[in-house]
Amino acid sequence: MESTLELIDGLQGTIIDMHCHTSGGSSDSMLDPEELEEIAAAAGLSGINISEHDKIWERGAQSAYKGRHPDFFANFALEVSTELGHMIAVGFTEYVGGIQRPEKLREELDKIGGFLIVAHPFRHVFDPVTAMRKGGKPFDMTPEQAAEMPVFDLVDAIEVSNASNTPRENEFAYEVAMIRGTPRTGGSDAHSKSGVGNFATGFEKEFRTSAELLEELHSGRFEAVHRSAAGRFVRFQTGSLDAAASDTL
Repeated sequence: MESTLELIDGLQGTIIDMHCHTSGGSSDSMLDPEELEEIAAAAGLSGINISEHDKIWERGAQSAYKGRHPDFFANFALEVSTELGHMIAVGFTEYVGGIQRPEKLREELDKIGGFLIVAHPFRHVFDPVTAMRKGGKPFDMTPEQAAEMPVFDLVDAIEVSNASNTPRENEFAYEVAMIRGTPRTGGSDAHSKSGVGNFATGFEKEFRTSAELLEELHSGRFEAVHRSAAGRFVRFQTGSLDAAASDTL
């Protein structure tokens, strides 16, 4: 398939890294949250959706952080380890028990008008070594078959551009999202400062608050994006990674 490269001139209102882990809440992250403002600005981001593993920052810590960084947009979410895989839950102000069960997670988010994204849904599925270790057969679903997986009935969006995924994993998720007509997000899944800003989500409108982020997520006015070799944000789609690697201004 011919590679494509589309600049996101119509989606540069706000560019958010929707999937990022910090040492402030994820034990496997070396990313100092106090450095995020400078790192994000250098990467051309408008802000960060901090999504710690099975944990959300306490309200006092959130307020204190925002007080120290008044000009930086930071939303606090969490990446929940569920029975159907990892999901980014946007809208909670505190952790709710039982949300490792996907139906419970969906129920609790619906109560508060939250938003649910399935994270990296096809990570490692094409790796024969992973399949062997799990005692299963290699993944052989078509995108059409994979689109029928139950997890996609529960979520509001699919993460299709994740910096920690392989291109094949990301492009397969993109194809599934397109088949289902499901909105698509992107994020770095960064655990260190070197990963921030390579993959993100571009929104049509500018916004400054977490409530406005939720409003724009529910509106569907966003797209998964990634940076090109020239440092420009482009739409994520099949072939865009190859095209972006040779992009010049």
